[in-house]
Amino acid sequence: MKIFTAILSAVVAIAVLVAGHLYWGYKTDPSRFKPDSVAVKAEKTKAEPTAGKKRVVNKTDQPETSLTAYTKNWPKKARSDFKTTLSKKRAYKIAIVGSDAMGTDKHGWGPQLKQALNDAYGSHVSVSLFSYHLNSDEFIREGKYKDVAHFKPDLILFEPFILINNGAVAMDNQLDDIKTAAAAWDDAVLMIQPSYPLYKAANYPAQVKELASYAKKEGYTYLDHWKNWPDPDSDAFKSYVTFQNGEQTAPSNKGTKAWYDYLRKFFIAE
Repeated sequence: MKIFTAILSAVVAIAVLVAGHLYWGYKTDPSRFKPDSVAVKAEKTKAEPTAGKKRVVNKTDQPETSLTAYTKNWPKKARSDFKTTLSKKRAYKIAIVGSDAMGTDKHGWGPQLKQALNDAYGSHVSVSLFSYHLNSDEFIREGKYKDVAHFKPDLILFEPFILINNGAVAMDNQLDDIKTAAAAWDDAVLMIQPSYPLYKAANYPAQVKELASYAKKEGYTYLDHWKNWPDPDSDAFKSYVTFQNGEQTAPSNKGTKAWYDYLRKFFIAE
């Protein structure tokens, strides 16, 4: 009897040990946690595409949508050409041509406009200034218009020396000079603007009106920045030009700002 009891006790003890081992194995088996791990991984995988979609879109990523809106005031052909250069990843060339009234330092409207264009359009434009203290006859005779042609511009903003011409070059000759230059720049879109207005001038305003009529007749865009100045016959206008020995020699800081602001709003539409 004692032997039977001992054997039974041993069997029970072994059974308890085996059951305990199996239960412990179940509790510690990593595989029983797999479903939760897979769920977490799936949630993480689901979330990742959302984070991946977030990125900064800049002018380089979408140049057409971010830049062409600035050109809404440009002539139709200029806008079309600009889109073409974007698609070809080539800089659109802009030449600013005229008298030294555009200024040669950073305070002149010419350098300011160049900087504004570079800031707005970045590497998608290449802007060059062609400033001369010449009348239009000299500009043609000395072949300066060829310097502009060699730049191979897509667009030209031309101030055809009309103020320097005043009293020196007949109006018919001035228009012929424009024709000569325009023929050499045939591949570019040509836009014409006057020089700065003068206080209580006599003949000059009539010449500027004739220039505007010529531009319209020839199909050139005429940029009438005079609209951004006070009435040239008013006392308020006097602070917009610089006087030296009684002569009006250049636009003042106010005049330069009026000129620049008009052109900036045209070239970089808001």
